Amino acid sequence: MGVVIEKLNTYYKYAVIGLFVYMSFHIFLSQWLSTFTGHLDWWKIGKDIFAWGILIFGSGLVLYAKKANRLFYMLWALLLSYTFLHLSLLLTTDQPNTTGLLATIYNTRIIWYVIIGYNLVLLAKNKVAQKKIQTDFIKYLLIVSTIVCVVALLQWILPKDVMTHFGYSVERGVKPAFFIDDKPDLPRVMSTIRDPNSLGAFLILPILLLVNLLIKNWKTSKKMMLSGVLLLHLLILFLTFSRGAWLATAIALAVYSGLTHKKEILKYLNKYKYIIIGLVLILSFGAYALRDQYVVQNILVHSDENTKLEDSNSLHASYLQKGIDGIADQPSGHGPGTAGLVAIHNKGILTENYFVQIGYEVGVIGLLLFLAFLALVFQELRKSSSPEREIFFSVLAGLIVINMFLHIWSNEAVVASVFILIGIKFWEDKTIVIK
Repeated sequence: MGVVIEKLNTYYKYAVIGLFVYMSFHIFLSQWLSTFTGHLDWWKIGKDIFAWGILIFGSGLVLYAKKANRLFYMLWALLLSYTFLHLSLLLTTDQPNTTGLLATIYNTRIIWYVIIGYNLVLLAKNKVAQKKIQTDFIKYLLIVSTIVCVVALLQWILPKDVMTHFGYSVERGVKPAFFIDDKPDLPRVMSTIRDPNSLGAFLILPILLLVNLLIKNWKTSKKMMLSGVLLLHLLILFLTFSRGAWLATAIALAVYSGLTHKKEILKYLNKYKYIIIGLVLILSFGAYALRDQYVVQNILVHSDENTKLEDSNSLHASYLQKGIDGIADQPSGHGPGTAGLVAIHNKGILTENYFVQIGYEVGVIGLLLFLAFLALVFQELRKSSSPEREIFFSVLAGLIVINMFLHIWSNEAVVASVFILIGIKFWEDKTIVIK
């Protein structure tokens, strides 16, 4: 029986690796392969069915091995409570079942991924095996993100309709190309990650991992390679022209620097303070002097004097206000599928704020459950013995900021890459096991 269980654990590990790698290419592969096989909807939902299957499979293995601890049960309690609330509102509000179920999947899978990753390290034979899992998954992410960046660079170079040859179209649910303010001379890259904003958010974790590796390998032969890969990631981040992703990355880097190199930073800031002040003044003056330039206006504001539709900044504000008003009017929730990306198919509203979206859909209680999940994640990362815990603290800080403006945690590639790895980071030298 022990040999069978060991094989099942190995199968689970391979399944998690497959899910982790696939999610970054899901949009591209599902759009392209469905042009040969048909049934695009099955391609879309198949990844979530598979994820749910390995969630149950892995959790069953953990329970059978009697390795379930308090954190395991707390995560499952949060997931079941959050899911039950969604399903209860789905049944008691007048929402289409298909849309509501899809919204439930979008909202709850962020917790699935943490449990999936945590199951993996709980099933490891020992701490050495756990550490190897951590190291391997970081390598997988950096390989995947580099491929994603190369695809994005090709999108920038090749004709802008190139993705139409792989099944991309508005009618099939994914735009083949993005532009600032819909201006053809100002393209934005999205690679295999649905849209530019999501691509920018996806790159935050790889960028911080690369910065960390570059610092550790500054005096080794790996420095040039790591520098090149990091510059490629930063270039693609810039070419997304996602202001939210730029801000989130800057915040993540600032938090990471403060957590890991506070003394050195203060030393250099004090040493070069006049140079820094001068550069800030020059950049500020330059931005002000060029404020009326076509490119500057569109990159920084995403609109200019020729914009006929309401500019994106005004839309953000109006969507946010609608969402807040909706929560105040019905604090118990309007039902899953009434806000966020899924709401586009249900004549609902976009809130342009993930937290307001959750509050609008599943009410104040649902929002509190989600915030409790985030608090648990931060608490466990703080207790983790992982050497990269500061990176995940910083990435989460950046992602929280970008979710104040966008529905980034509805993107499968972003949540899978970040939260499966976070689950894998939940291990300590003294794991309390409840038998």
